[in-house]
Amino acid sequence: QIRHLCGLAVFENYLYTVNSDNLSILQINRYNGTDVQSLARLENAKEIRVYQKRTQTAVRSHACEVDPYGMPGGCSHICLLSSNYKARTCRCRTGFILGSDGRSCK
Repeated sequence: QIRHLCGLAVFENYLYTVNSDNLSILQINRYNGTDVQSLARLENAKEIRVYQKRTQTAVRSHACEVDPYGMPGGCSHICLLSSNYKARTCRCRTGFILGSDGRSCK
């Protein structure tokens, strides 16, 4: 039935793929192959990925985590992670200047 597929993702009992003939997202029962459902149509779809909480790896703590006062990484405006998740840099929104403490914006 399906001739041209792009991308393939497996999650639980189903395969998910893009039918490149009509750009529809398909869900196919991976055990019998006969239960095929079209879930949606997307323009220019070429790849598919499944994002579901159970498939995500646990995130380790990082320098921009929200502190007890609700500020990310202790920064009053914006917290930017470095390439090392343990280091961060604070920045301010337009019109503000970073204070001498490197965290607060004035």
